[in-house]
Amino acid sequence: MSIKSHPSVMSPRERGYFTPILWKPQPELERGDEHEWAMVRAWFAAARGGDFGELDDVLDAYVEQLRDPATRFFAANLLGDAGTDSQLERVEAFIDDAVFDPTSASELCRSLGLWGRLSAVRAILVAYDRWWPGQLVEGIPAYFVTMLEPAYGPAAEYPREETDEAFFAYEARLGAVYQDRLEALGGPHVYAMHGEVFGVRRLAERFLELLDRERYSMMMRPFMRQRFEASTGIDCSDFYRNSDSCALTIAARLEAWLEGPDAPRFVPGERYFFGHRIPRSP
Repeated sequence: MSIKSHPSVMSPRERGYFTPILWKPQPELERGDEHEWAMVRAWFAAARGGDFGELDDVLDAYVEQLRDPATRFFAANLLGDAGTDSQLERVEAFIDDAVFDPTSASELCRSLGLWGRLSAVRAILVAYDRWWPGQLVEGIPAYFVTMLEPAYGPAAEYPREETDEAFFAYEARLGAVYQDRLEALGGPHVYAMHGEVFGVRRLAERFLELLDRERYSMMMRPFMRQRFEASTGIDCSDFYRNSDSCALTIAARLEAWLEGPDAPRFVPGERYFFGHRIPRSP
């Protein structure tokens, strides 16, 4: 069984934040890592109740205590989806300084990509620049795409050749896209998704636009599912069946939500976790 399909992993193509082990102990799955699961369940319970200050310890625990790939994956996701600006600014600083911990630094780029604040592009690029080429950073261009582009473009055209020329050309293309988005959206403290200002209602609308069979749409659906589930606290487990997306189900659920009473309370340009607005930096 692969790690992605293991029942303790919150795969966005399967159970997401409604993976049972995140809600109550599952002794048969914890196998000596009970202390790690107790920590992540406590963080999750606090965050979904709106107590985001309890996530102050996540970064230190990620680096110093968490060893199970499943708890580390959950912690990185939770920090990105529910972390405050100040908590994620610490992640930016950690990546800047983490010369001797490339694994944690590259994995925590996921947190910054989920955060979506434009300032994070610089920190993610630090990790990519520092450890390219290599398996650790293979997935990093995806974060540039989900933040900066509405379709595959320059941010997705990462270097296939392991040459300095290829990397510097990519860095120049990415820098141009990034500068354009900074100017268009209003600066580095704006939360962005697909080149637009992030908003939960816009997220649902965008998700509906990506229910065709195009390759880009298929690749973006797990990301969109995770962001919508995290923001609203709605169980989206039925968006997938056997890891295949169910477009009709997704469309019906999103349309009902957009037409219902909850959607209007989500303010454009703000982040939410399980319906609670996440604090910004002062």
